[in-house]
Amino acid sequence: MELLKLEDYRNLDSKKVMEYFAEISKIPRRSGEEKKIREYLETFAKERNLQYVKDEYENMIIYKPATKGRENEETLAFQAHTDMICEKDIGIQHDFSKDPIVLYKKGDDITANGTTLGADNGIGVAYMLAILDSDISIPNLECIFTVQEETTMIGAIKIDEKNIKARKIISLDNGKEGKILISSANCNEWIGRVEADKETINAKKVYRLQYANFSGGHSGGNIGDEKRGNPIKLAMETLKEISNIQIVKLMGGSRVNVIPREFEVEFCISEDNQEREINKILESIQKQKAMFKKETIVLETRSKANNIQTYSTNTSRRIIDFVNQYQNGALKRKEKGNVILSSNLAVLTEYEKGIQIEFSERSNQKELEENYLKTLLELIKKYNINIIWQQELKGVEKKENNALLEKCQNVYKKLFNTTMEEVISQGVVEGGFFLDKMPDCEYVCIGPNSYDVHSPRERVSISSIERIWGFLKEIVK
Repeated sequence: MELLKLEDYRNLDSKKVMEYFAEISKIPRRSGEEKKIREYLETFAKERNLQYVKDEYENMIIYKPATKGRENEETLAFQAHTDMICEKDIGIQHDFSKDPIVLYKKGDDITANGTTLGADNGIGVAYMLAILDSDISIPNLECIFTVQEETTMIGAIKIDEKNIKARKIISLDNGKEGKILISSANCNEWIGRVEADKETINAKKVYRLQYANFSGGHSGGNIGDEKRGNPIKLAMETLKEISNIQIVKLMGGSRVNVIPREFEVEFCISEDNQEREINKILESIQKQKAMFKKETIVLETRSKANNIQTYSTNTSRRIIDFVNQYQNGALKRKEKGNVILSSNLAVLTEYEKGIQIEFSERSNQKELEENYLKTLLELIKKYNINIIWQQELKGVEKKENNALLEKCQNVYKKLFNTTMEEVISQGVVEGGFFLDKMPDCEYVCIGPNSYDVHSPRERVSISSIERIWGFLKEIVK
């Protein structure tokens, strides 16, 4: 891995895309903190005498008038979100509120060093800036920059559709070249809490079970990859048969839409049959290590601890049983192995009064969603989980007679002599909110190859950036 040198790519047709991606990578843009990137976009528009509108949420729409002779053609819109997921490896010193993302090259990929890259969706932003800053022949063009896609989707929810004339919108938030997203999942997200009193006990031994260095990833795009594993589920699976267990503390996961990469739990167990119980744990760990060879799974022992604070046996059992009975991962697949129902147990941690759990569900079929939610709500009630926050993110239903889809397919076929695969995705895209506001709108979502988004191993392909740039230019022409 070496530092990315833009001069090495001066002969690429997409060099301007690379330059803009490098520029915005210097701008902190954690979800909910998009003011600086919005200011950058505003300066960009002013310097080029382009009209724009902004709103109180930091959304921006930049307009570029049609090339002479194309004024009467239908308006086209591109869309991308300006925020990024901020994840980093343990031991990496990086402050996402002020530090730039330093770009590295690894083979054909652009990556960062132990942090998320922000290609999701910074590369989409860079494409739009390159188009706005080019002399490509265009119809009237609208470039829509939204905020907080990775958290609340408030940008897409609150954007004023009166400022959008286009009824053809191409989102640039897809991470698979050669695939065109035509439908996305409906998503429900929750934060639940278990209030619990603590007890003070004396224990001869305190055990620490740690899971680390798991792949993590996007809870939509990567949920079908069972090799990634979920350390929270694995840990509680290891502890489910242990009797008289009391949790001392626990912590793992980062965000509701991120597959967890780490989890650790400290616990005490009854001195009765303690050796037999520990042997059960070690047997379970060995089975897990056989499946997850590169990841870290460790059981450690601390010596005698007096006056240690633990959760009660009842509370500990509630948490362990809830996690074990929670249906997680890819739950239903369709043709070609496409996941159409999934769930992600994302975070298990402590708060001032007890234990907090964050989890989500995604479905491409209403009936599947309804059946899953019925079972989930029964489980929440059974273990008395107090839901303190919930949101629903709208999916994109497949639209019949989509002329924009047909146009994209024709251009791609002409350029690459192959057909784009039409994808029904578990990912949630902002198109659901645009279509809800503008039912007559045609929408697709495309983009270059990116990998391991929402994790510190995130990367994007340079050659794929080049090919998608050529495709976008042809679409605009």
